[in-house]
Amino acid sequence: MKIIVCIKEVVDPALSLDFGLSNRVVFREGLPLRLNPNDAAALAMALGLKSPDEAAQVEITLISIGPERVESYLKNGLALGADRAVRIWGEDFTNLSSHQKARLLTGALSFYGADLVFTGAMSLDTGNGQVGPLIAGWLGLPCTGDVVSIELDEEQNSINLTRDAGRGEREKVQCPLPTIITVRGEGKLPYATLDRLIESKSGEVMLLTPADLGISNEELHNDPTRVTDLVYPRPRPRKVPPLDSSLPAFHRILQLLEGGISKRKGLMLKGSSEELAERLFELLKEEGVIRPATGP
Repeated sequence: MKIIVCIKEVVDPALSLDFGLSNRVVFREGLPLRLNPNDAAALAMALGLKSPDEAAQVEITLISIGPERVESYLKNGLALGADRAVRIWGEDFTNLSSHQKARLLTGALSFYGADLVFTGAMSLDTGNGQVGPLIAGWLGLPCTGDVVSIELDEEQNSINLTRDAGRGEREKVQCPLPTIITVRGEGKLPYATLDRLIESKSGEVMLLTPADLGISNEELHNDPTRVTDLVYPRPRPRKVPPLDSSLPAFHRILQLLEGGISKRKGLMLKGSSEELAERLFELLKEEGVIRPATGP
C-alpha cells in the first residue's frame, strides 16, 4: 500500500497574530514556526498503519510545500518511519492560496501515485480546510473529513473511518481505496530512536518544482479564489451558575458580567485586641461557623 501524508508548517498558535480589521494576510516574518497539529495527527495515524511485521507492504511518502527549513519536519518524519520525503518549491511562492497548494499537491500525487492520502483537516494559521477536498475534486477521488481514527479492511480493499461529526458525535464511514482523508486532532508522534535521528540528518529530501510536476506558472497563478477578509474567532461561551431571580434586572446583568458569582464583601474591623476578638467571635456565630452547645 502506498500512503502519502501532506504536512505543513504554521505559525506557533501560542502567539498573538497581527491580522483582522485592516489586514487580509497573516504576517509570519520573525515568528516561531511549528508543524501543524492536524498534520502531525495525520502522520501519527499513517505511521500506525505501518506495523513492523508488514513494513515492506506499506510505503509512506511525506510531501510538504515550503522553503528549505521545512526539511527538518520531513527528516523527522523519516526518522519516525517514513520511507520518502519530498519538498515542493519554486520562485515567487510567497503567500500561496489553498487553491495553488492543492494544485501543486495534486501534481505530486499524480507523479507518485497513492492508495491513501492524508492531510490535516485545517491549519492553525488560516483554517481554510480546503486543500484536501480540492485535491479529491481534481483527482476524482472520495474524501472524508475530520477523521479521528482509521482501520484497514484488506479483504474489502477499503478503510473504516471514525469522523468527528461535531457536538460530541462520532460517525462511522466505510470508504473504498484509493481515497483522501483529512485528519482532526493533536496527534502525539512517537519518539524516534537516536540511531534513526542521526541517520535521518543525512536523509535525502527530493526537491520538485512546478515544472517537474508539469504545472506552468500561468496555470498555477490562474487562481479563481480570493480571500476577502479575516476575522477573529468567536470567544468560547462561559458557563455561569443560575442567577438570583429575586434581584432587579440591573443587578442580574452585573452578576452575568461577573460570571454569575457575586464578589464577596470585605469587612474591616478596628479597635483594641479585646474588641477585635469579641467582634470576630460574634461574626463567626452569625455566619454559623461557631454554634452554641446544645444539651448537657
